[in-house]
Amino acid sequence: MGEERSPGAGSKRRRLLFAVLLLLLGVAAWWGPTLREAAAVSTIRGAIADHDWPKAESLLRAGLPVGPEPISPRARAAAAERQFLLGRVFRRQRRFDEAEGCFEAAAALGWSAEEIDRQRMLARAQLGDVRVVEERIGALLAEGGDDAFAEDCYESLAEGFIGSFRMDDARECLDFWSRWQPGNPLPSFWMGVIEERYERPVMALERYAKALAMNPRDDEARIRVARLELDTAKLDEARRHFRECLDRRPDDPRAVIGLADCLLRAGELSAARDLYLDALTTDVTKEQAAAALTELGQMALEEGDVGRGAGLLEQAVSVDPRGTRARLTLAGALLRLGDEEGAKRERDTAQRLAERQRRLATITHEALGKPDDPDLRAEAGTILLDEGFEREGLRWLETALSIAPTHAPTHRVLADHAAALGDAERAAYHRGLAGDARRPGAAVGGAGGATP
Repeated sequence: MGEERSPGAGSKRRRLLFAVLLLLLGVAAWWGPTLREAAAVSTIRGAIADHDWPKAESLLRAGLPVGPEPISPRARAAAAERQFLLGRVFRRQRRFDEAEGCFEAAAALGWSAEEIDRQRMLARAQLGDVRVVEERIGALLAEGGDDAFAEDCYESLAEGFIGSFRMDDARECLDFWSRWQPGNPLPSFWMGVIEERYERPVMALERYAKALAMNPRDDEARIRVARLELDTAKLDEARRHFRECLDRRPDDPRAVIGLADCLLRAGELSAARDLYLDALTTDVTKEQAAAALTELGQMALEEGDVGRGAGLLEQAVSVDPRGTRARLTLAGALLRLGDEEGAKRERDTAQRLAERQRRLATITHEALGKPDDPDLRAEAGTILLDEGFEREGLRWLETALSIAPTHAPTHRVLADHAAALGDAERAAYHRGLAGDARRPGAAVGGAGGATP
């Protein structure tokens, strides 16, 4: 006879297996979302390490909670990390306002205040306040630790040094970084930026091309390579690079306009016109929109449609009043239409703008050799403010004060700017620091207290 079994043995084994299955299902239900989120974040961090900002942004946005409904502590922690990483991605792209919004959201969700503070510190360096934070960044680098954060530090320092015209410091930083990470494309990219600042396009192109060879997904490097190739009449190469950018980012206005410029120079007028029109439907800056409208206006003039050309050029001037080429071309169109007074007005304005732009270029070149001269920075900031570049002008003025906190010409410009905005308290503060508190017409109150 075979081995005897207890009548309930099979039933007990089935109950045991069922219990184990329930336990495994419970574990999966509890840990599954956590494991999925960990895998997703790992992919996101990989995209960041590869400098693939569009991919990283898309993945981060896809996992953020939608709506005001309450979320679990686990989901809250995941959202905090995603907001922090999204802020970091925006900061690396100089989208500082968006980055700050993400950091505020991450802080509200409980993310580390120390990590957020570090990212804000790096943003200050990028914006030109590198003098204020470089010692602290250097101390953090000396501590060692996370390679990704170290890369952030080196890039922010390099960008800050370049923006402050401290080119020797920038080169030293980039040289050390490239020796530490010889396969990282960013040191080559930023060396390309330095070469462009010194107006050495051939050397800049070599640097950007090297960075692009290391990371073919880097659209910023590819755009710069393409633009320099276009400027040096390498039309076929430029066209290929612009098209590759458009394959990945069809709505990138820089690539759309760049390819249109290539087609225009090659004589493919109809295709170029279509692309300029397409560019106006994308998220263009004022300068990009004005550039497209100017080309469309010029093409209309060359085809004999003076009225349409003048209309397009007037739109270009309206969108970006600082465009000298649009104004000069419009002056010619108005003259053909018999409007001599309007033509003279546009020519005179274009001449004034061109003179200011030449002076600004001269100041920028002089600042390369005199990075600690606050007079140059104050003059550049004044020109930019006068031409409507408020953010850029204020940054130049702020860096002048970081060099010389009591620089009277800078405080006078800031006082006039504040007064024009109706901020009497801040105007009085700057007049006081300039020694003009009692100047006729100055705001009453002086600078007796803290900075407003």
